[in-house]
Amino acid sequence: MRLGSAISAGIVAIILAVFIVLLAVSDTEQTGSASFGIVGDVAPQIAGPTIDGGSYDLWEQRGDWVVVNFFASWCIGCLIEHPELVEFDRRHQDDNVQLVSVMFSDTEERARQFFEEQGGGWPALVNDMGSVAIAYSVTAPPETILIGPSGRVLFKWLGEVTADDVDNMIATLSNPVDEAAETQGAN
Repeated sequence: MRLGSAISAGIVAIILAVFIVLLAVSDTEQTGSASFGIVGDVAPQIAGPTIDGGSYDLWEQRGDWVVVNFFASWCIGCLIEHPELVEFDRRHQDDNVQLVSVMFSDTEERARQFFEEQGGGWPALVNDMGSVAIAYSVTAPPETILIGPSGRVLFKWLGEVTADDVDNMIATLSNPVDEAAETQGAN
């Protein structure tokens, strides 16, 4: 019995240590951006059933920009940012930008009710026991990930985002400035 308790305590200690390290290495700025090592990596797969009875597969979205928002119905920040996501989705109805939400420690029923009350017609994935959140180093909602057309994670926001935040980042990453050409043009 004591060996089992010691093993359990050791596992809890390891989990806490990993959490503390993640918090310590996060590079949060005023923009709410963070770098946990996922930025620049190929985006981990997100696939599964959605709260409306459909299904979603991230890898089928290659070639499009994908904005992944981790949310929960109990999250005040999620409630605050949701009208911005509705606006973002409205702006991008007819282009190559996709929005998808992933439940974070919530129930399918509460998430469905959240979307019914707050609006939003984009896919929202059913809770997968946290494996997607772990793959994306998500510690608490809301967190939002920008995945480029190549399938790589390009940016991560901690906390609430606005439609303009995401649009500005897509515009910036879509049109990188060639400083050498700009310098030569000035001569």
